[in-house]
Amino acid sequence: MIRNDEHWLGLVDKFQAAGVSGAGWYEALTALAHGTGSQHGQLICIGDDATVPIDILTDIDPAFHDAFVAEGGGDPRVNPRVRAGMKAPLLDVLAESDFISPEEYKRDRHYQEFVIPNRVPYICLSTLDRAPGMLTGLAVVRNERQGHISEPERAIFASLAPHVRAAVRTQAALEGNGAALLAGAMEALSMPAFVCDRTGTVRELTPAAERLATANRGLQLKEGRLRAALASDTRELEDAIGAAATGQARPGAPLMRTVIVRSGEHDLAPMVLDVIALPPQSTEFSFMPRVLVVARGAKGALERKAAILQTAYGMTSAESDIALQLCSGKTPEIIAAARKVAVGTVRAQIKALLAKAGAKRQIELVARLNQL
Repeated sequence: MIRNDEHWLGLVDKFQAAGVSGAGWYEALTALAHGTGSQHGQLICIGDDATVPIDILTDIDPAFHDAFVAEGGGDPRVNPRVRAGMKAPLLDVLAESDFISPEEYKRDRHYQEFVIPNRVPYICLSTLDRAPGMLTGLAVVRNERQGHISEPERAIFASLAPHVRAAVRTQAALEGNGAALLAGAMEALSMPAFVCDRTGTVRELTPAAERLATANRGLQLKEGRLRAALASDTRELEDAIGAAATGQARPGAPLMRTVIVRSGEHDLAPMVLDVIALPPQSTEFSFMPRVLVVARGAKGALERKAAILQTAYGMTSAESDIALQLCSGKTPEIIAAARKVAVGTVRAQIKALLAKAGAKRQIELVARLNQL
């Protein structure tokens, strides 16, 4: 429990620091749980399609998240807690007794088959924010021994929730600049590129991409997401974006899939889209863009690859040129002669490329870059 005002202010400071730095969320949520006499602290984001792109739940078996998703835990039709959070006004504080009766609790499949067996029988929750396509919620979860949250504990949670909301919005605002900068880098190369977040929502797009989405060529933006003229192409595109957003588990070459989008008109050529996973962020809780969707156009393959390397890996133009020459089989000596620099300089740049690509050896670097 919160001991005094100094303890309360220290907890607020933890969340404020997490919002600015992007790190420390787990520690702050753990402190929130302890401060309310609870077992777990939770910060969760739920998409409007019942996806769970972010779920930080402290002091829990790592397998819990996968089981929660498999159970349909993000679906309000399945999970009464999510259903209550989606209906509640922002920053309203709800405990079990506010949205489910004891009789309903005993009959509900989600509680009986998932919540109770996983020892998370009681909760106190608040909806922090609603953005297009995503809800962000805060909770403390309690075990059987701790029981329902008490009124003093609930009051502590209610007093802290607005500060957690402010921290979440701070991080989202700071990271929004990252999406704009990423789109700006692509714009400088005159490429049609869409920058998507974890939920698949388009956060930024280049002018060339905006023109493409309004050109009636089979690709358009609807409710902030990319949609194809044909339903089968839309499903394939959504699957590729979803895999890119969640599948980058460790540093390395960006995951990439190619999707063909047809216009439905026989006289128009299909559009080729490359869906690329950006390197993972080191932060626990992040709204940073996760996926690039790049339309292939008139630019040559090498120029397009160079643009992707510079954007996805943060390479300089010189580094991307050296990387592509390595991919073509040229040795550091040949590259140095062509660039009229010392071999040592090229080797130093190759070392930098290895670090940026998360590769240990040159052959591994070439293999990864050739995936593009």
